[in-house]
Amino acid sequence: MGVFSEFSGDQRALLTRTFIDPAFREALRDDVSSALCAIGIEPSNELGVSMRKEIEEFFAHGGGSCLLDERATVSLDVAAANPTTQDATVSPRVAFVVMPWAETRWASIGVSLLQSALAMSSIASDVIYANLDFAEAVGNSMYNRIGTSSPKVALVGEWLFAESSIDATDSGERFLNDVLLDEHGEFADFSTIFQLGEIKALTAPFLDALACHEIWERYDLVGLTSTFQQNVAALGFARRLKQRHPNITVIMGGGNCEGPMGSAILRNFPAIDYVFRGEAEWLIGRFVSDFRAAGARPDWIESNPFWRGRAEVHPGGRAVVLAGTAPSMDDLPVPEYHDFYARLRTSRAGSSLPVDTAVPLETSRGCWWGEKKHCTFCGLNGMTMAFRSKSATRAFDELRRLVHDYGPGPKRRTNVLVVDNILDYRYFNDLLPMIARSDLKVSLHYEVKANLRLDQLMLLRDAGVYHLQPGIESMSNRLLTAMRKGTTRLRNLQTMKWCTELGIDVSWNYLHGFPGETDDDYADLPHLFSLVSHMSPPEHVGPARADRFSPFYESGKDFGIVELTHETAYDHVYADLPSAERREIAYFFRMYCDEPLASEHVLAALTSAAERWRHDHAEARLEASWMGDHLRVIDTRPARPRPETEFDLDAAASSVLIALDQLRSAQAIERALPIPVPSTEITGALERLLHAGLVVRDDDSYLALPILHRRRLPSAKPAVRLPRELPILTGTT
Repeated sequence: MGVFSEFSGDQRALLTRTFIDPAFREALRDDVSSALCAIGIEPSNELGVSMRKEIEEFFAHGGGSCLLDERATVSLDVAAANPTTQDATVSPRVAFVVMPWAETRWASIGVSLLQSALAMSSIASDVIYANLDFAEAVGNSMYNRIGTSSPKVALVGEWLFAESSIDATDSGERFLNDVLLDEHGEFADFSTIFQLGEIKALTAPFLDALACHEIWERYDLVGLTSTFQQNVAALGFARRLKQRHPNITVIMGGGNCEGPMGSAILRNFPAIDYVFRGEAEWLIGRFVSDFRAAGARPDWIESNPFWRGRAEVHPGGRAVVLAGTAPSMDDLPVPEYHDFYARLRTSRAGSSLPVDTAVPLETSRGCWWGEKKHCTFCGLNGMTMAFRSKSATRAFDELRRLVHDYGPGPKRRTNVLVVDNILDYRYFNDLLPMIARSDLKVSLHYEVKANLRLDQLMLLRDAGVYHLQPGIESMSNRLLTAMRKGTTRLRNLQTMKWCTELGIDVSWNYLHGFPGETDDDYADLPHLFSLVSHMSPPEHVGPARADRFSPFYESGKDFGIVELTHETAYDHVYADLPSAERREIAYFFRMYCDEPLASEHVLAALTSAAERWRHDHAEARLEASWMGDHLRVIDTRPARPRPETEFDLDAAASSVLIALDQLRSAQAIERALPIPVPSTEITGALERLLHAGLVVRDDDSYLALPILHRRRLPSAKPAVRLPRELPILTGTT
């Protein structure tokens, strides 16, 4: 709530009518002033003029042109073109359908693995990318704004596909006011609300067109994948498909089917026949073979000892299949992405679908850090936390094959999205050197802990890792400890600084709202943010959640959480279900703590400081170069303590700053000096660096902030080099 709920009555009236009333949207297209007058808004007063100008600019720039046409089902035409046989004695194909709001920039690795697993059992299948069809129909930019940029807990994409017995106008008005305007007003500008209204009107016709296509006659089994905001579109399609083709069996899997969520889906949505919970690649081939051998009898699972022991059977033979975890990562198939790229090649002229895509790669599952100390707010991995990884040889061979099959060619880098939750640090000894020595041109993305050494980061860069997600989340030592992050403020900054030096992009978010937090945990952050504007700013600032499966959710009382409630949006998306069933389906939960959290004005200052950081980042530089006997600093940070943008440091300060390129305690500085400095001068030099905003302090630890140009530094080893063979690394400094 807070400032984002402060919409005037006239603003709410405009946004509400725009959201729920197609005739009013048409009236706005015809004459903005007349439409405003019709709902009691005077277009000539200050607020009315502002509204009219915003609306007219929206239409002037092509807004409101979202139209659905028959080409929205082009994925089905692509699937129909796949080789198949007319021989009735040969088994039909299996279809995996990727529904909105899955990413459009890369293929779905989950269903692609299933497709490859079926191929190993000589079972033909197609992956149908309905998400690409819908993105092309509504515009990829708006599709991404909903699917990836909208507030996750608002469930905007889910609501757009929701269908309930409640009057649509009343349902839309309540969702807009209770969820978007009251809780996520930063997302609710006129342009967005207008387009959401248009898209809402397209979702049912899209699902109808998808389910009515004649291609479904060739399939006996259709699989749906559901992660994040894919549930409602998948369930709406399944219902229509069953109405038209009752003999098709529908299965569903993915992150939204983990734990109680999968059972709730099966209970409440009869169009779903089987829900897979866990990793299905190792048994999907046997499932399809046994299902067909049994003639798709409703009782076939109960009569089969193998499946009966791996299923939670519901009335009518429907079941939750308890897949568990794959026995061996090296035995997993290599995913096939041909259907994704075939669909992209059919995009019509002027399509908004992405040209630059990434190739998903999986080298591990689970989280080795979570096995030790599960981060309190993290619900990832669900019931499969156990960390497992592929051998370096298998991972490298898979990477080479994917680059060969789906890369843009030998002269361009292939963007590779590594979907692992955390990097296996044993890869510093084998996989990463293998990639670095190879001829592969890749740009890899990895998730890591934020306590890497410089030599580790250098190896990552040499292996083509240009994007890291280090899970920074906070700059408060006390909260980082409470979150079980296993890092500190200065370690976070050290990683960010070295990544800046090495040209590695860093993605991270700043979280607040932790049980036990106080204003003191945020008080000095605006000043700190101003000093590090040359490093990567947080992409978002927002509250932590008690996601399902997280320690906050599983043992909230241990953290001072007195109540957990599912997010408000679930009440609107699943309005026809009882509250208890909504809770079972929900993944996002709100925490209510026994002590107050940080105050609104402190969090507003945090958010404002992060916005300034993002604004200042492009022009901010803080660099230091060796000039023979001292360092010269270039400092263009807008909030720099010194007025000069270029200045020289004295010899003592230069030596101390170089020593503090890595965080050190005050006692360790003298031992690390590249040029001897009398111990009596170290303290003074350190004070001068702190005053100039070139060094930051945390208790008895210090870290230099400038990016060092290492080639000319006064050191026998100007660049850290890796030994020929490293021990197994823990990621500690």
